[in-house]
Amino acid sequence: MNILYVGSCQGFREAGKSYYIPKKLVNGFTRNGHNVYCFNDRDFARYSNIFRSRKWGIAPLNKKLLEVCEELGPDLIVLGHCEMISNETLKAIRGICAGVKIVYRNVDPLIHEQNVKDIQRRVGVVDGIFITTAGESLKQFSSSGGFVTFMPNPVDSAVDTVRSFENDCDFDLFFAGGPLGAEDPRRDLMNSLLTNRSDLRISVHGCAINRDYLSGKAYMDRLAKSKMGLCLNRTYDYHWYSSDRMTQYMGNGLVTFLRSGTGFEEFFGEEDLAFYADEAELLRKLDLFIADDAQRRAVARNGWEKVHAAFSAENVTQYILDTTFEKKLSLDYCWPTEKY
Repeated sequence: MNILYVGSCQGFREAGKSYYIPKKLVNGFTRNGHNVYCFNDRDFARYSNIFRSRKWGIAPLNKKLLEVCEELGPDLIVLGHCEMISNETLKAIRGICAGVKIVYRNVDPLIHEQNVKDIQRRVGVVDGIFITTAGESLKQFSSSGGFVTFMPNPVDSAVDTVRSFENDCDFDLFFAGGPLGAEDPRRDLMNSLLTNRSDLRISVHGCAINRDYLSGKAYMDRLAKSKMGLCLNRTYDYHWYSSDRMTQYMGNGLVTFLRSGTGFEEFFGEEDLAFYADEAELLRKLDLFIADDAQRRAVARNGWEKVHAAFSAENVTQYILDTTFEKKLSLDYCWPTEKY
């Protein structure tokens, strides 16, 4: 089928984000036998006017999307954030492309009020909503006009190519976050580790600790030099929610530390992933893996194999197709598949 992906993918400023989720979804759909066309809404809006302003580009953007749909004739449209695409435009697309399915994906935590509003805006307009959070919290987005369900952050064998467990690494622990301000809740733990465990070789970037933001090749190179990765989320209150650091770290062969109690224990075990309840347990397990390098490599390899097998871009995109087109599930997916 023809699939139109609308979002921040393969644009003028996206080279350093080639390991982000949009690229992996596009690759997954393609490997599953579908023709995917990427339309970068933000780039088009910005470059559609002499002021290079997104605001001034909203009207031309919506007009152009209608033209793209008329030319491509998509069977499925997958929307990223797409905050400039109006619901009126989506409704008009249905008049152009008979039978088209439109889905919206959101990979941000539900603790942010604006993110919840962004999702609610599409309720009843799109056919399906895919969110990287599972459980009862999705019911707030349920409607008679469409469904909402969980999707995991995908791993891509063409993107996540590092095998850190095969390397002699320069760093014991790695964490990279965005260049957020001092209110970043992850800062306290990182500051404690940096202050109290100077013996650890820690590579930390962003997270209100410093402005050493990593992306692109520099990010992947640092993964290759790190034994373990710390997956710090802004919240641990939602079932099966984690930032995509989890799959980036596991998918590139690092022992990955994740706060326990988020639901991932339902699929991953201690032989695949390092769960911790508090800083004391985190430090205890860090010391264990530093002292026993063979064990560290074994757990990293186990996690790498399991996440590539279960959360592959092919599996995730096939799940999107199965649920959107109301087909029998193609696979015995390991994640929650309830539709609300």
